[in-house]
Order: sequence, then C-alpha cells, then structure tokens
Amino acid sequence: MKRTLISLLCFVAVNITFGQQNFTGETADVTESVNISLNEVNQVFVPSDDHISSLKSGETLNTFNVTFENVPENAQIAINYALAIWEERISSSIPINVTIKWENLPESQLGNGKPGVFYRNFKGTPIANVFYPVALVEKILSKEFNNPDDADIICTFNKSKSWYLGFNGSTPADKYDLVTAVLHEIGHGLGISGFFSNIDGVAQYSNASSSPAIYDYFLFNENKQRIADKSNFACPSVELTQQLTSNSLYLTKSAEDQSVSVYAPSNWINGVSIYHLKSSENNPEFMKAYAYKGEAIHNISDKMISVLSGIGWTENETAGINTAANDEIFNTSEINVYPNPCSGTLTFDCSNSNNQSSVEIRITDLMGRIVYRESNCDVQFNPSYNVDLSAIQSGIYLASVTDINNNTFTKRIIKQ
Repeated sequence: MKRTLISLLCFVAVNITFGQQNFTGETADVTESVNISLNEVNQVFVPSDDHISSLKSGETLNTFNVTFENVPENAQIAINYALAIWEERISSSIPINVTIKWENLPESQLGNGKPGVFYRNFKGTPIANVFYPVALVEKILSKEFNNPDDADIICTFNKSKSWYLGFNGSTPADKYDLVTAVLHEIGHGLGISGFFSNIDGVAQYSNASSSPAIYDYFLFNENKQRIADKSNFACPSVELTQQLTSNSLYLTKSAEDQSVSVYAPSNWINGVSIYHLKSSENNPEFMKAYAYKGEAIHNISDKMISVLSGIGWTENETAGINTAANDEIFNTSEINVYPNPCSGTLTFDCSNSNNQSSVEIRITDLMGRIVYRESNCDVQFNPSYNVDLSAIQSGIYLASVTDINNNTFTKRIIKQ
C-alpha cells in the first residue's frame, strides 16, 4: 500500500512538472471585435491578386482546420474559399484551428471574431508583458501551445442576414458578401484584436494584468508617442480615452511610419474602435469597421500585410507573410549566433567556418528593413564578432551571415 501511494505521488509530481515545463506565462480572453452592417449599397469588386481554387472539387485546406457549427453547406464553400485566399498569404507549421459559428446576432452586427485566447510572458516571448494571440504564439514557438483541439480563432456570422454565397464578386445590391466578411473576421483572429476598452469615459485594458496585446503595443499617435506606454498616458485614464478617440492613430513598428491609419472615431464604440483599419474610395479595405451591401473585397491589402508583419507574422517571399517558424533558413553547424533571446550584445561565432577571411553580417526586421549591416567583418583573426543591438526595438529579427562564396546563413532572433 505504501509503495502504491509513493508511486502515485511520483506520477502526480512528474505530471505537474511536465505541465509546468510545457506551459508558462499567463492567459487572457478578449471581447469579440464586431463588423457593423450598413444598409447603404456600395457595389464594388476587388478581386484577389492570387490565383485561388474554387474548392468545388473537394480540395482541402492546408493551413486551417475548420470546425463548422450550424453552418449551411453552401455557406461552408464560400467560407473555405475565403480561407484559401488567406492561405495564399500565410502558412504555418502548426495548423490554425478555426471555429465558424452560424447564429442570430444583434441586427447591427454582420459578424464578429477574435483569437481563441491570448498568452503573455511565455517562454520565448518576443516582448515581455505583452499578450499574443494563440495562433501567433504557436507560429513563434513552432508547436501547439493550447490544446490541439481548441479553437485558435473563433468567428460568428449573423444567420439572419441576407448573404451572397458566391465568390465571383457579383454581390447583389440587397446582400452582403460572405467571402469578404470571413476575410475580415479571420484578420481579427490572426491578431487585429486587443484589450483597449472604455468604461464611463475612462480607457483601460480589459484584462486583470492591465497589459496590452501586441496590436495595442504598436499603436502610435501623430506625435509619435506609443499609446500603450504608461509613461506617456496613464491607464486607466481619461487622457488615454482622448488618445483613443483622436482620429489620428497609426499602427506601425516604427514611430516614423504613419502609413497604416487606424479607425479611431471621436465617439468610442466597444468592439469597433481601434481594431479596424481606415478605408478609402481609392483603396477599399475589408478590415474597415463597416460593411456595405453589394461590396466584395477579396484582396488582402498591403496595409494588412504591413500590420500582420509588424506584429510578428513573417513576410513570405512568394506571397506576403509566412508563419513557418523554422529557426534556421539555411542550417549550418559552422555559425553560432547567441544569446537568443538577447537584450544587448549579439555574438556571431564563426570559429568553425572553413577558410573564411571575411563575412557580411546583416540584421533585418520582419518587414525586410535593415537595422544593422556590416561588410568585410574579419572573422579570420576575430572569429567571434559582437553586434550591439541595445538601441533597436524589441521584437523578432533575422540575423544573416554571408560568406565569400555568397552562401548565406540566417537565424531568427528575439530582441528583448
């Protein structure tokens, strides 16, 4: 009996330890972002830049695993078509589980969407004390982080609306285009989502840690101030509300770049404000806050690519962004880059490289911008080359070494 009890306690201890090793950090749930339906008509069609299969022949998706709840079969075809458009822009070594619901929603809502859960301070997190959507966490870590059967993205569509279920862009003036709506809600699930809320005129974060999501973290005002920096704007505060309703917010990794304007109307609307992009007649955007009848926007814009790349989805050299999270693009035992993550000095150890007198070292962000470059680094007499990264922003970068034979070694690094 004593031996059995000891064995049981050891089993429990091992499982607790295993769980602790595989889960670190903190979770938070988020309120759905809402797509508002308008009665106005805007019959415009923006086709996808990519060649997309109609999926009529029973072809399956590669990146997304979809669970349908009460969704009609003809609507499922349109939904899969929208997901196929996303698959031309993203891929993942870890399947992205999407749950699609077909329910009655308030009359004003066309649909809503959100990440299944957010995590912060997990092992390997790029930026401390910032929440990341679960699909992005799994991309960063190259492994399942929640339960493999749990939803990474949850989208709900209003069954009472009059939907156009085709995918040729010929949306009638009395219907809403389902493909456009699905593209929109998946955008929320991938990370255009966060925790800013407004209670009685006081802006704050809707989580117990009072911490931003990665999308929130990259919001700047026209004065190039980070909104999530509490040294700039206290949280909670009325002053923060004034910023969030200023109609002059931008989402970018660089405070100098104000190319992506965020929807920040003077009257705060929970679930709508901040978590949508501005749209224009010349550059229609499916990620805008409001949807028109007759409107079909099937193209993932450069703004969307910029936003998702900025929060951590790596750019895809053939399409737009790539969620494959291999540490090394060209694997070689001759180069060692450490420490990773790093906070200051990054060392390139080329001591095992053969007959290399000099190399070029280059560090780029996930949008391809060079943050450091040094040609003719003498590794024959100085095989351990140090690079000071203390001045660059926290985030994920690609560190590359090119030898005299134009062979390139690239490793993903995390700057804390």
